[in-house]
This record gives sequence, C-alpha cells and structure tokens, in this order.
Amino acid sequence: MTIMRLKTLLLTLMFTFFAAWAMSQTVKVDGEIRPRAEFRNGYKQLPPDGANAAFAISQRTRFNAFYGSEVFKAYISMQDIRVWGDVSQLDMGAANKFGIHQAWGEYFFNEKFSLKAGRQELVYDDSRILGNVGWAQQGRAHDLGLLKYESEKFKAHLGFAFNQEKEVLFGTDYINLKNYKAMQFLWLHTKIGNAGLSFLFLNNGMEQLSKAGVDSLEISPEYKVAYTQTIGARFTPTLGPVKLAAAAYYQMGDLDNFDTKLSAMYFALAGTVKSSENSKVTLGFEYLSGTSAKDKIEDPKAMKSFTPFYGTNHKFNGHMDYFYVGNHGNNNVGLIDIYATFNLKIKKWGLFLTPHYFMAAADVYKELPVTTTTKSDFQEDLFENLDKGLGIEIDFGVSYVPQKNMMFKLGLSQMIGTETLGYVQGYAMTDDYNKNGTWAYLMFVFKPNFYTSK
Repeated sequence: MTIMRLKTLLLTLMFTFFAAWAMSQTVKVDGEIRPRAEFRNGYKQLPPDGANAAFAISQRTRFNAFYGSEVFKAYISMQDIRVWGDVSQLDMGAANKFGIHQAWGEYFFNEKFSLKAGRQELVYDDSRILGNVGWAQQGRAHDLGLLKYESEKFKAHLGFAFNQEKEVLFGTDYINLKNYKAMQFLWLHTKIGNAGLSFLFLNNGMEQLSKAGVDSLEISPEYKVAYTQTIGARFTPTLGPVKLAAAAYYQMGDLDNFDTKLSAMYFALAGTVKSSENSKVTLGFEYLSGTSAKDKIEDPKAMKSFTPFYGTNHKFNGHMDYFYVGNHGNNNVGLIDIYATFNLKIKKWGLFLTPHYFMAAADVYKELPVTTTTKSDFQEDLFENLDKGLGIEIDFGVSYVPQKNMMFKLGLSQMIGTETLGYVQGYAMTDDYNKNGTWAYLMFVFKPNFYTSK
C-alpha cells in the first residue's frame, strides 16, 4: 500500500468517525429577550388612599446552550435581569444583574438511570409545590443533585441539597440568606391507563436559632436545622370529555427549635371540558389551611397554615399575587379559592378570562382596642369575628403569536377586596385605603434559535 493510499484511508476513517460522532451529538444554542411593562395600582397589596400608581418596564435576557449525547447532557443558562433605567448609560458594571440561572450536567449510567447535578430548575406536576416561577423575570433554580429513573410508564426522582453561604474552615451555619439549609425530596409518577398518578415527599430544613443557644445567653448562639415534611399525591384521570386533576398534601414537622409544630392541609380539585377544538372551560377550587388568632392563643405552639414552598405561585390564586407570592408566611389564615377559567384560541390569538372568589380558610378575628386576653384564654367578647370573604379577582389576558419563537401578551386584572382582606394585609379598620386594586401588563417574548445541530 502506497503512502498516498494510506493517508487517504486514514483521512477517510477519521472523517467517518467524526461524522458518526457528530451525528450522535445534539447541540442547541438559543436565547430569550422578554421586556415587560407593568401598571400597578393594587398589585399584591390594596392601595392606601392617595397613593400614586406605579409603572415600570423590566426585562429578562437569557442566553442558553445545551449539549447532549448518549452518555451525558449539559446545560448553561446565563441571564441578565434589570428594570429599564436601573443601570445608567455609562455604568461600569457594579449594578449589573448578570448571573447564572442554570448550570448542570447529567450523566447517564444507562438509558433509564442518570445523575443530574448543578444549578437547575425543578418543575413537577402542576408546579404547585416545586416549580420554576417562569413568570418572575429572575425565575427559580436550586443547587442540588438529582438521581433519576425514567421508563415509559414510571418515573422516580430523588433530589438532595445542602446549602452554604461560603466556604469556611469551621462550622456550617446558614443564617443570612432566605433559603433552605437542606432539602430532600422524592417524586414518583406512573401512568394508569389514561390517568397519571404522582407522589411527592419533601423534607425542608431551615436554619433556626436553637433553644439551647437562647437559654445560654451566648454572644454567638447555637443554630440548628428545623425540618418540616410535605407529603401528598396528585391524580389526573380523564372521564369521558372531562379531564380531572385532584391533589392532596399534608404538612407536619418543626417550624422552629422552640417546639412549634406544624399540622396543615391542602386540597385541590379541577375539571376541564373542551367545548370545541379551540376552546375549553375549567372549574376548580383550592383549600390551603390557615391559623386563626384563636388558634394562636389557645395553642401558640401549633400552626395550621399550609405553605406551598417552592411552587410557581403566580400560576395559582390570581395573577395579582395577593396570596403566597412573597407575602404569606406560615402564620396566616389560609385560603379558599373558587375559580373558573375560560380559554379561547382564534388562529394566532389566544384569550382567557378567570374570575376568582377568595375566602379565608380559618376564622379571622380582629382584636379589640382594650384586651386582657392571656395566651391560655381566648375571650370571644374581646375580639370581633370578621367575615371570611376576602374578595373577587378577575384576570383577563390576550396573547398573539405572529410566528414561531415570538409572542406578545397583554393582561388586565381587577381586585374587588373586602375589609377582611385589608385587615389581613395589615390595615386597621380605621385606616384609609382603597378596597379595589388594578394591575395591567404588556409583555414581548422573543426566543431566537441561534444554532441547532443537524
């Protein structure tokens, strides 16, 4: 064999190997540019009398890169979050909001079993307990490891996280950030005919001041992790023309290291019917248990308020975010949400209308000005029992998709609140505030695809 033929053969083999290797890889580079203008005059909170409406334009910009092969996958999502004008034209970078939203790798032991590690979004079921909060410009992502088993009819995910503020030589205190110290969860999902059944167990650990640390009166008191557990299931059967979704969760555990115990419930049921190929109607309700003033006085060590932890809460209980979006802790009166959603598609247009009726799940008591109530004695005559009705919210939205990877969205919401809602939000009955709130937005979404391997 001549030298020339040998070189030709080697080049052919190299080209064949490279072509085979390249065909087995998937590479995708894309992005997102999402400016959103918002008018706020009662968003999240009923407006005080005389308050001026707010208006601002925020923007999310993301650059994403994905690599996948039979052996492993990797994904990096970089993002810049800003409000138009919060960085001056000649800014040197100190105020820049640029950072990493996701950065993970996933190794496949075989076609069904893998390990995913790094900063990643968690989206499970309807995103009620674990979701990526896609509406928020910054989104939500977790630093954790995730063991995954996935077959055609069964999936099992085991997640585990342990957080630190920084690398240190001694100790593991995590007290300066509003985040969990440690978290583990198990999610199981299976298909039963035309129905889906999911099971979730979430063990959530928050760093808390310990009782021993307080009793010792030390300058640097001791901290310990207090764990709460959320356990429940979601069932999604199809009964003829009706698609049902039912969920139930129970929360228990330690809210702190001072023997405060949690016992809370969540129930949800929704049914969706397609009235035509392009329209559907959903009727549903949610119940999230709460804690009343009477409960706190009779047993201050017992809390009954359910918290949906790390879900996409903007998706639930009204788009004006009055409930469970950064403004509800474990100590609240809970919520009952009765709603209906009407969806309609007309070519490239989409419309929805969702009215909500909100009620407190627990009794709402207003403490009267003069009281001698002790922690072990609840006297009805020293409190006014308010009506449980919190108000009505109406959400309306329009979307238009002129072409692939591009969308315009417009939304308008109105809250018709009650005195009880104002009281729950911190207003006294004598305060001057408007019981009605208005919120509107206009959002452009551009998702360019820069490169996809063939």
